[in-house]
Amino acid sequence: MQKNIKINNLVMKICYQWYPWAYWNKACLQVLDYLKVNAKDIIWVETFKDVFNEIDDWNIWVIPIENSYAWSIHENFYHIISWKYEIIWEIFLDINHYFLANSKNISDIKEVYSHPQALMQCQKYFKEHNIKPVIFSDTAWAAKFVSESKRTDIASISSDLCNEIYGLNILDKHIQDQTWNMTRFFVVVLKSVYEKNKYLFQIPKVWKISIQFKTKDTPSALYKCLWAFATRFINLTKIESLPARESHFEYIFWVDFQKNVSDEIIYDAFEEIRFFCKDLVILWDY
Repeated sequence: MQKNIKINNLVMKICYQWYPWAYWNKACLQVLDYLKVNAKDIIWVETFKDVFNEIDDWNIWVIPIENSYAWSIHENFYHIISWKYEIIWEIFLDINHYFLANSKNISDIKEVYSHPQALMQCQKYFKEHNIKPVIFSDTAWAAKFVSESKRTDIASISSDLCNEIYGLNILDKHIQDQTWNMTRFFVVVLKSVYEKNKYLFQIPKVWKISIQFKTKDTPSALYKCLWAFATRFINLTKIESLPARESHFEYIFWVDFQKNVSDEIIYDAFEEIRFFCKDLVILWDY
């Protein structure tokens, strides 16, 4: 029988944003065994901010960070940057969108409801069938809304689990524009909790590091930062600029890279980068 992780005699829970049976819920199910958490201790909240508010000395969260087709979820980048968290795992979830409705005929459908990210991932399909996309709070809630409305002229873009839960008809499946659509998630815990309880988190490492930095306002500063990686054969897997929100048109850079060289070489690169930066923050080694 599976025993839950307990910290300070409290049962650890997994928090995620969106309604039950949304894709984020499916991502949580992937980490149950590794984290020794029971399915009943997966809890949902309405917004990403609420997820972060739930993080404490016994809760962790599973949060989406980017989609392979519809780009990054910038709100979560800012949440992560603003708080003292530890990324303990990176997981990927295949996203296969199902077209669900009360009707059995796709020709009846005039509007489709879903989360903005899901709608963005199915634009070609909507154009082909002349269906109007309507933004909804999340994919699972959209399925619930369609089911309870009893209307036959609307549909939802949701996961296959929603079809079973809400008794809707599958009018089509795998309708995303990108057939190999995938979303990247971070599993995160408070740094202080992780440092005291590393033995509890038996998570397979992917050997990546995430950092953020802000360059000095000098010519070629970003180029020189990236050159520090290139000359040491450090393989970057992601680089993205974000408004710094501290002054007009100033940017920070988020960089992920593979830990494919020694720690000494990596920290030598950091020392070189600092010369061209206003600040450098090593976010996580996971």
